[in-house]
Amino acid sequence: MPITCVIDEKLKLVRTEASGPMSGTLIVDHLNSLLRDELVGHCEIIDIRGVTPPYLTGSQIWHAAKAVLSIALKSSPAPRAIVVENDAVFGMSRMFSTLVEDTFTIRVYRDMEAAEHWLLEEYHSIPAK
Repeated sequence: MPITCVIDEKLKLVRTEASGPMSGTLIVDHLNSLLRDELVGHCEIIDIRGVTPPYLTGSQIWHAAKAVLSIALKSSPAPRAIVVENDAVFGMSRMFSTLVEDTFTIRVYRDMEAAEHWLLEEYHSIPAK
């Protein structure tokens, strides 16, 4: 699953795009790279509309969430908005967000503008268009 990031230091925002098959290891590696680059404190919009099968199983999501939580507990991540396109990825993302929501704020959207609006309204990191 290729992951690309565009970082806006002025806005303290990371725009991440992922495509192809997803794995729990790639999710954890992505968060570790943000931690290493001192970007965990930036808000992040994660566009996974390009993710394709095979999708993660419930067990893989649980293990990925557990690993992400161990990182998040040490780093105080900023809010994340995940943007999805299909029902399978929406369900997978909601399961993940539910597992980590007590440690950091993460929401799942089907619309990029709604995700950006949420970050703007809640965290004032994206200027109005």
